[in-house]
Amino acid sequence: MTTAANSLHSAPIAEWGQNGEGASSGLRVVLSEDGPRTDPESLAEDAVAIVARWLTEAHAAERPAEARLADQMRSIIDDPVGVGFTMRFVDRVARHRSDALAAEQLVDLVGNGDLPGFLGWVDRLLLRVGARLAPVLPRVVMPLARRRLRQLVGHMVVDAASDSVHEHLVERRAEGYAMNVNLLGEAVLGDDEAARRFERTLDLIDDPEVDYVSVKVSAIASQLNLWAFDETLTRIEDRLRVLYQRAAEAPTPSGRPTFVNLDMEEHRDLELTIRAFTGLLDEPGFRHLDAGIVLQAYLPDAFGALQRITSWASTRHDAGGGEVKVRLVKGANLAMERVEAVMHGWVQTPYDTKAEVDANYKRCVDWALRPVHARAVRIGLASHNLFDVAWAHLLAESRGVADRVEFEMLQGMAPAQARTVRDEVGGLLLYTPIVGRGDFDVAVAYLFRRLEENAADENFLRHLFTLRPGTPEFAHQADAFRSAVAHRWEVGDLPRREVLSRAGRLPIEGTFANQPDIDPTLSSVRSRIAVVAGREFEPVTTPLTTTVEGPDGIDAVVVRARAAQGDWAGLGGLGRRTVLRRVADELLARHDDLVVAMAHEASKTVAEAAPEIAEAVDFARWYAERAPELDRIEGARFSPLGVVAVVRLELPGGYSGRRALGCAGCRQCCGI
Repeated sequence: MTTAANSLHSAPIAEWGQNGEGASSGLRVVLSEDGPRTDPESLAEDAVAIVARWLTEAHAAERPAEARLADQMRSIIDDPVGVGFTMRFVDRVARHRSDALAAEQLVDLVGNGDLPGFLGWVDRLLLRVGARLAPVLPRVVMPLARRRLRQLVGHMVVDAASDSVHEHLVERRAEGYAMNVNLLGEAVLGDDEAARRFERTLDLIDDPEVDYVSVKVSAIASQLNLWAFDETLTRIEDRLRVLYQRAAEAPTPSGRPTFVNLDMEEHRDLELTIRAFTGLLDEPGFRHLDAGIVLQAYLPDAFGALQRITSWASTRHDAGGGEVKVRLVKGANLAMERVEAVMHGWVQTPYDTKAEVDANYKRCVDWALRPVHARAVRIGLASHNLFDVAWAHLLAESRGVADRVEFEMLQGMAPAQARTVRDEVGGLLLYTPIVGRGDFDVAVAYLFRRLEENAADENFLRHLFTLRPGTPEFAHQADAFRSAVAHRWEVGDLPRREVLSRAGRLPIEGTFANQPDIDPTLSSVRSRIAVVAGREFEPVTTPLTTTVEGPDGIDAVVVRARAAQGDWAGLGGLGRRTVLRRVADELLARHDDLVVAMAHEASKTVAEAAPEIAEAVDFARWYAERAPELDRIEGARFSPLGVVAVVRLELPGGYSGRRALGCAGCRQCCGI
């Protein structure tokens, strides 16, 4: 590799990939008079050969206990009921504080389904015996069940007790590993839990044996509200400022400040995290502090974010500031991103296919591992895909930036492979989750979320424990890797919702689709709503009388409504559909006016008002498409219900719209 790297600087023949710096394959070295030249595609072939050697060496060096764990992991992934059973066990049994209630759930769970095969016959027998004894001896059986649960995941997580953490860190350092410690816990919902997690993170930073800590902004600040972006950012910065200050002062085994890495999970937190990260590190007190941030390659946004962070970091570094590290991961929150997208009528933010994710990962690696970019930004390549690791290692060496990349793997996942990689690349950082004894259900959920999200056949982790050179499985994974390298500059790099927002979505004739909620992750939407929120309320006045007094006034309104009945019924289903479609269009056109009115008259926030307006649009469109159906029902004659008054104050948009528009869709509607 040294020869290739040296010849890179004296090559007389070279060509540039398309689109230059921002979206290119970069400098591609080709054959020259000096001998064979190495480009990223050629390195991909070398990487395949290296992976074959690594797998052979790792398999030969695998210890008996590691082989048993590998078999268990493979069984979990292969077992059709394994992941589902375990998640139900965690949710219904392990999380109960009451042993008696947990015992009831254990009996129900074991008695109403097959037990997963990965447990082995001993564990299955213990479960069945425990289910029989639990109702009688819950205080004996349930603690034993939880203890066995901890044993099953103990190789991947560490007890958060300081003695256990210290022992683990000392052992791993002696083996040549570095550790990135991450405190696991339930999702933070309130200020009290956020404060507790914040204090526990500070304790980790203050621990002299801990030199690297990962934390999510959503773990130390609750109720992150994108509609109040600036206020939320300020709350995050206030917490992170304390963390960074303590990190700068904390003693570590290396003598350097504790390294704080900002983890990433939900796409909605991406911009908040980047803004907090760059803003704080630009403050005078932290200008020389080294710190890190995570980017998820399953987001098309990741490449632009990498370029943005690199540009900022280079300016900071040139001014005498510290370095930053970008930890590149594939992404592990796909299920929740899909749920959020479906709930709000949005497109999911991650790519649709694994092939796109892999290609984007290679694009980020290729772009980052260039001397001009790597001088201020170190890269943490976090992956168990050995093809990615080998390729990035070769790429870094060929470009003379091998000291600017750090390879990372999960604690306890394929330890034999981790040792092999560590010995070859000169070190390895282990992502080390720690968890309190009372939160081990969270540890199990963490483990099985990792496995569940990677159990699809196209994922490398699906084959991690059985992959052998020369097999069809190996050939398939190698081909997928080559394809990702070849297409790394062809996948989209714009945020998917931003692209869709620019294009717009029109309803298809004769069909119904829910109106998507407005998306606070889009800066253009936030800017627009910020202007709307600052508007003064100007009540609309029309010649129509909206207030009546006494029985006579009410009678007059009813008479007018009855008089309008004939005209409305005479429109027919198609006519009423046309009117209701226009109502939907007008509701959308007056969206911002309605938000202002609901804020002033019903004390609604934007987060409450906007979904109600979308709901009213849905009702208008739904009943518009249903209206013609009434004309097609043979042998039926519809009679008017009478005058209907819709009075609803707490849900002025959604509920009132449902009642009013439902009546309006009726063939014989008599008025409202």
